Amino acid sequence: MKKILLLSIILVTFATPAQAKTIQVFATNVLDTYGTSFSSSAGDVALTDDAAVESVIASNEATAIYGSDPTAYSVIDLGFGDNNVLTGSGSDLVVFSLWQGQDYSFALEAYGTGSSVDPLSSFLYKVTGDSIFQECAVKDGSGDCLADVSATSINLFGSDELALDDDVEIEFIRLFIGGSTFNGSIDVLDSYSNFTLVGANYTDAMVVPLPLPIVLFSSGLAFLGLIARRKKV
Repeated sequence: MKKILLLSIILVTFATPAQAKTIQVFATNVLDTYGTSFSSSAGDVALTDDAAVESVIASNEATAIYGSDPTAYSVIDLGFGDNNVLTGSGSDLVVFSLWQGQDYSFALEAYGTGSSVDPLSSFLYKVTGDSIFQECAVKDGSGDCLADVSATSINLFGSDELALDDDVEIEFIRLFIGGSTFNGSIDVLDSYSNFTLVGANYTDAMVVPLPLPIVLFSSGLAFLGLIARRKKV
């Protein structure tokens, strides 16, 4: 865990309720954390290291991490593994959180390939009842809802406040949460800025390798086709 805090945030809001898009991949790889670290519940003891933070993020959609210090925000870098995440039409990312009825905010920076200094996008996003889509992720034996997971869709904008072009590759994202900057009411711990998962809507199309028998069969057909064409000449 590094002991530094990075970069200022452009204070503009571009968050909308999550749309019905298919999440292609989740950012569950913790690349680094900065500042006062995170806790598994609001105002709780800080998690000891990056691996502990990653285990909470990867556990399930109803388990969140929070900034552990009410006076200072925490920063986390998240990667998408071996997946190539891209920008696309409409929302690019979806941030899932446990919203408890208190408004709060978080900041998100998106970085392109080969650059960890100049973000492609850097904005503050407000989580309110109007900006999220909620559904019950955890129910008790009677079917009553125990945990609402909220989804905030994000269309990434550049410094010119215009949406990024399609097919811009995103290597990792940086989230700022917690502290007086990003929390709601300090007196209401459940309003602390948090997230459970971050998903991406667009990835490079993966070329699926064909089984060898299919490759040989296809090659045989191509060869026969070549012979047939030669006979017609």
